Amino acid sequence: MAKQLKKRFPFTPFPIGWYWIEFSENIKKGKLYSKQWMGQQSVYWRGETGDVCLAKAICPHLGANLTPERGGKLRDGCLVCPFHGFTYDSQGLCINTPTGPLSTTVELETYPTFETGGVVFAYWHPAQTEPDWCLPDLDSRDWSKFVYTAQEIRTHPQETSENGVDITHLPYVHGYSEVESLAPVHVDGRLLQNRFRLTRQIGPSKSLSIRLDVRATVSMWGLGFSMIEPVMDSAGLYIRQLALCTPIDDETVNFVMAIQMKDIERPNALFPGLGLMPKRILNAMLLRLFFKVYLTDISQDFEIWENKNYLTYPRLSTAENAIIQFRRYCEQFYATSEK
Repeated sequence: MAKQLKKRFPFTPFPIGWYWIEFSENIKKGKLYSKQWMGQQSVYWRGETGDVCLAKAICPHLGANLTPERGGKLRDGCLVCPFHGFTYDSQGLCINTPTGPLSTTVELETYPTFETGGVVFAYWHPAQTEPDWCLPDLDSRDWSKFVYTAQEIRTHPQETSENGVDITHLPYVHGYSEVESLAPVHVDGRLLQNRFRLTRQIGPSKSLSIRLDVRATVSMWGLGFSMIEPVMDSAGLYIRQLALCTPIDDETVNFVMAIQMKDIERPNALFPGLGLMPKRILNAMLLRLFFKVYLTDISQDFEIWENKNYLTYPRLSTAENAIIQFRRYCEQFYATSEK
């Protein structure tokens, strides 16, 4: 499989950056979880103080598997190895052994974590260096809870992220109209932003449909985190979509799609009479509707991502210069030896 992927992509499947672990509501105190993350079997849990620890699922004592499926367990917020009972706190440090004091420090191989707006991320670097940048805070005030789902796809984070600057595919694949760039692609260190506008009809027929005329900002912090913020000024509609692409192994990524919105301010601008609905019911209905549209649009890209080849020297038109800017931006997320 690794050889097959190498033919598709001339770079490592694990770029440097912050990647999704889980939504906060799904990490309960007192429970140990496991997953394949960045090509490694990993465990994660929430400590007694509420912090989340993500660690490689190998005990540094004698190599036992620490996953709950293989006997790993929590005791008082600490991870206990099923082989000799070595105990690790939520910082990964061994705090107890049945055999007495150790002659050297023993600790798990852990990854820096960051929790914001109900989402937990961890930082990956092949040299295990500490992060010198972080993701933005996802301010949850006035926003609904995230609605989300995930899909395993055979692709690479750089491929999924590239869609954020490739606005020429939006009319052809997704049926948007009046797509127009609002500003050149902006790069500031680890942040890349792309601004554009588009229109979209949602509904069973022209007479029973909602016309969305939105301006959108795509913000990327690395290749594992993209945030799309559509705004419809006339309706006072503000939406936040997350596209979180996390490598599972050399071949496959876990692609998370999440959406939240603020209460709509002027619903009748979307469709006459919507403002008569109870506010809570209306906003819940709109959130589900926009989530369905988001999933439909993204799923149209899945088959393309899984079956396309990466071209190092694509034949682009002058209207597609943003793709070149994006690929230059991506270079910083690969260690020199991995490019």
